Amino acid sequence: MTQKHTPLLLVLLTISIFISACGSINPAKQVDMLKSYNYDVESISGLTIAGRSAQGLLEGNGTSLNMNALPGLALGILRKDLPLAAVVNMKVSNPTTNVTGINAFKYLIEIKGKPFFEGTVDRVVRLNQGESAVVPLSFNANLFGVVDENRGIEGLLSDLLTKEGQGAVVLKIKPSMALGGTNIFYPGYITIDNDLLKSLTKR
Repeated sequence: MTQKHTPLLLVLLTISIFISACGSINPAKQVDMLKSYNYDVESISGLTIAGRSAQGLLEGNGTSLNMNALPGLALGILRKDLPLAAVVNMKVSNPTTNVTGINAFKYLIEIKGKPFFEGTVDRVVRLNQGESAVVPLSFNANLFGVVDENRGIEGLLSDLLTKEGQGAVVLKIKPSMALGGTNIFYPGYITIDNDLLKSLTKR
Protein backbone atom coordinates (compact mmCIF):
# COMPACT_ATOMS: atom_id res chain seq x y z
CA MET A 1 0.00 0.00 0.00
CA THR A 2 2.80 2.36 0.93
CA GLN A 3 4.69 1.69 -2.31
CA LYS A 4 1.59 2.44 -4.42
CA HIS A 5 1.26 5.90 -2.81
CA THR A 6 4.95 6.80 -3.10
CA PRO A 7 4.82 8.03 -6.75
CA LEU A 8 1.83 10.22 -5.93
CA LEU A 9 3.61 11.73 -2.94
CA LEU A 10 6.66 12.43 -5.10
CA VAL A 11 4.50 14.16 -7.72
CA LEU A 12 2.79 16.31 -5.10
CA LEU A 13 6.11 17.17 -3.51
CA THR A 14 7.59 18.14 -6.89
CA ILE A 15 4.61 20.36 -7.71
CA SER A 16 4.84 22.01 -4.30
CA ILE A 17 8.55 22.76 -4.75
CA PHE A 18 7.94 24.10 -8.27
CA ILE A 19 5.16 26.46 -7.14
CA SER A 20 7.27 27.64 -4.23
CA ALA A 21 10.22 28.33 -6.52
CA CYS A 22 8.08 30.30 -8.97
CA GLY A 23 6.56 32.39 -6.22
CA SER A 24 9.86 33.32 -4.60
CA ILE A 25 11.32 35.89 -7.01
CA ASN A 26 14.69 37.34 -6.04
CA PRO A 27 13.93 40.42 -3.87
CA ALA A 28 16.58 42.46 -5.71
CA LYS A 29 14.85 41.70 -9.02
CA GLN A 30 11.49 42.65 -7.56
CA VAL A 31 12.80 46.01 -6.39
CA ASP A 32 14.53 46.52 -9.74
CA MET A 33 11.12 46.25 -11.42
CA LEU A 34 10.18 49.60 -9.85
CA LYS A 35 12.22 51.43 -12.49
CA SER A 36 9.99 49.92 -15.19
CA TYR A 37 7.15 52.25 -14.17
CA ASN A 38 6.79 55.63 -15.87
CA TYR A 39 7.06 58.64 -13.56
CA ASP A 40 6.08 62.10 -14.84
CA VAL A 41 5.19 65.48 -13.36
CA GLU A 42 1.56 66.03 -14.32
CA SER A 43 1.18 69.44 -12.67
CA ILE A 44 2.44 71.77 -9.96
CA SER A 45 -0.09 73.45 -7.71
CA GLY A 46 0.04 76.09 -5.00
CA LEU A 47 3.55 77.32 -5.83
CA THR A 48 4.29 80.18 -3.43
CA ILE A 49 7.29 82.11 -2.18
CA ALA A 50 6.89 83.55 1.31
CA GLY A 51 3.17 82.90 0.98
CA ARG A 52 2.84 84.83 -2.30
CA SER A 53 2.00 83.29 -5.65
CA ALA A 54 5.16 82.69 -7.65
CA GLN A 55 3.29 83.66 -10.82
CA GLY A 56 3.17 87.23 -9.54
CA LEU A 57 6.96 87.41 -9.70
CA LEU A 58 7.03 86.77 -13.43
CA GLU A 59 6.51 89.04 -16.41
CA GLY A 60 7.12 88.93 -20.13
CA ASN A 61 5.55 85.47 -20.49
CA GLY A 62 7.88 84.08 -17.87
CA THR A 63 11.11 85.43 -19.39
CA SER A 64 12.03 87.79 -16.54
CA LEU A 65 11.29 88.74 -12.93
CA ASN A 66 8.73 91.39 -12.12
CA MET A 67 10.93 93.80 -10.18
CA ASN A 68 7.87 95.67 -8.90
CA ALA A 69 6.82 92.54 -7.01
CA LEU A 70 10.11 92.08 -5.17
CA PRO A 71 9.43 94.73 -2.46
CA GLY A 72 6.63 92.44 -1.27
CA LEU A 73 9.35 89.98 -0.29
CA ALA A 74 11.48 92.59 1.47
CA LEU A 75 10.66 91.46 5.01
CA GLY A 76 11.42 87.84 4.18
CA ILE A 77 14.67 88.84 2.48
CA LEU A 78 15.64 90.93 5.50
CA ARG A 79 14.96 87.99 7.81
CA LYS A 80 16.54 85.55 5.36
CA ASP A 81 13.35 83.53 5.46
CA LEU A 82 11.78 82.89 2.05
CA PRO A 83 9.92 79.56 2.12
CA LEU A 84 9.30 78.00 -1.28
CA ALA A 85 6.25 75.73 -1.15
CA ALA A 86 4.20 73.73 -3.63
CA VAL A 87 2.61 70.39 -4.39
CA VAL A 88 4.04 68.37 -7.26
CA ASN A 89 1.45 66.02 -8.70
CA MET A 90 3.42 63.03 -9.96
CA LYS A 91 1.77 60.61 -12.37
CA VAL A 92 2.80 56.97 -12.05
CA SER A 93 1.98 54.62 -14.94
CA ASN A 94 2.56 50.92 -15.50
CA PRO A 95 3.45 50.12 -19.14
CA THR A 96 4.48 46.54 -18.30
CA THR A 97 2.55 43.30 -17.94
CA ASN A 98 3.79 42.97 -14.35
CA VAL A 99 1.79 44.12 -11.34
CA THR A 100 4.31 45.58 -8.92
CA GLY A 101 2.95 47.32 -5.86
CA ILE A 102 4.67 50.48 -4.63
CA ASN A 103 4.35 50.95 -0.90
CA ALA A 104 5.91 54.38 -0.28
CA PHE A 105 8.03 57.06 -1.90
CA LYS A 106 11.03 59.05 -0.75
CA TYR A 107 11.57 62.19 -2.78
CA LEU A 108 14.35 64.74 -3.06
CA ILE A 109 14.29 68.23 -4.53
CA GLU A 110 17.63 69.77 -5.42
CA ILE A 111 18.22 73.43 -6.26
CA LYS A 112 21.40 74.36 -8.12
CA GLY A 113 22.86 70.99 -7.19
CA LYS A 114 22.17 71.39 -3.46
CA PRO A 115 19.63 69.34 -1.45
CA PHE A 116 16.64 71.60 -0.79
CA PHE A 117 13.91 69.30 0.54
CA GLU A 118 13.59 65.61 1.38
CA GLY A 119 10.26 64.00 2.09
CA THR A 120 8.42 60.70 2.31
CA VAL A 121 4.87 59.90 1.31
CA ASP A 122 3.17 56.68 2.38
CA ARG A 123 0.97 55.85 -0.58
CA VAL A 124 0.24 52.33 -1.75
CA VAL A 125 0.11 52.22 -5.56
CA ARG A 126 -0.74 48.94 -7.25
CA LEU A 127 -1.29 49.21 -10.99
CA ASN A 128 -2.24 46.73 -13.67
CA GLN A 129 -0.89 47.15 -17.19
CA GLY A 130 -1.94 50.50 -18.67
CA GLU A 131 -3.20 51.91 -15.36
CA SER A 132 -1.95 55.10 -13.74
CA ALA A 133 -2.30 57.06 -10.51
CA VAL A 134 -1.38 60.56 -9.32
CA VAL A 135 0.71 60.89 -6.16
CA PRO A 136 1.03 64.38 -4.56
CA LEU A 137 4.50 65.30 -3.30
CA SER A 138 4.47 68.44 -1.15
CA PHE A 139 7.44 70.53 -0.10
CA ASN A 140 8.13 73.66 1.95
CA ALA A 141 11.64 74.92 2.75
CA ASN A 142 13.64 78.13 3.04
CA LEU A 143 15.32 79.32 -0.16
CA PHE A 144 18.12 80.92 1.83
CA GLY A 145 19.37 77.43 2.54
CA VAL A 146 20.53 77.13 -1.10
CA VAL A 147 21.23 80.77 -2.04
CA ASP A 148 24.53 81.50 -3.73
CA GLU A 149 26.26 84.57 -2.27
CA ASN A 150 27.57 85.55 -5.69
CA ARG A 151 24.12 85.47 -7.32
CA GLY A 152 22.09 86.60 -4.33
CA ILE A 153 18.40 85.92 -3.77
CA GLU A 154 17.35 87.89 -6.85
CA GLY A 155 19.62 85.81 -9.04
CA LEU A 156 18.32 82.61 -7.44
CA LEU A 157 14.69 83.58 -8.06
CA SER A 158 15.54 84.35 -11.67
CA ASP A 159 17.23 80.97 -12.09
CA LEU A 160 14.29 79.15 -10.49
CA LEU A 161 11.35 80.83 -12.17
CA THR A 162 12.32 82.35 -15.52
CA LYS A 163 13.07 80.62 -18.78
CA GLU A 164 16.60 81.99 -18.77
CA GLY A 165 17.89 79.57 -16.13
CA GLN A 166 18.14 75.90 -17.01
CA GLY A 167 18.15 72.83 -14.79
CA ALA A 168 17.97 74.78 -11.52
CA VAL A 169 15.37 72.54 -9.82
CA VAL A 170 15.57 68.75 -10.01
CA LEU A 171 13.05 66.23 -8.67
CA LYS A 172 14.19 62.72 -7.76
CA ILE A 173 12.26 59.85 -6.21
CA LYS A 174 13.02 56.55 -4.53
CA PRO A 175 10.01 54.16 -4.65
CA SER A 176 9.70 51.13 -2.41
CA MET A 177 7.85 47.85 -2.12
CA ALA A 178 6.87 45.80 0.91
CA LEU A 179 8.84 42.56 1.22
CA GLY A 180 8.48 40.47 4.34
CA GLY A 181 6.67 43.27 6.13
CA THR A 182 9.48 45.77 5.48
CA ASN A 183 9.71 48.64 3.00
CA ILE A 184 12.60 47.98 0.62
CA PHE A 185 13.53 51.14 -1.29
CA TYR A 186 14.97 51.27 -4.78
CA PRO A 187 18.77 51.73 -4.52
CA GLY A 188 19.58 55.32 -5.42
CA TYR A 189 17.23 58.02 -6.68
CA ILE A 190 15.40 58.05 -10.01
CA THR A 191 15.43 61.50 -11.67
CA ILE A 192 11.91 62.52 -12.67
CA ASP A 193 12.32 66.13 -13.83
CA ASN A 194 15.56 68.01 -14.54
CA ASP A 195 13.89 71.40 -14.86
CA LEU A 196 10.95 71.28 -12.50
CA LEU A 197 9.80 74.91 -12.39
CA LYS A 198 10.63 75.93 -15.95
CA SER A 199 7.33 74.55 -17.18
CA LEU A 200 5.46 76.58 -14.57
CA THR A 201 3.89 78.79 -17.22
CA LYS A 202 2.63 75.72 -19.08
CA ARG A 203 1.06 73.94 -16.10
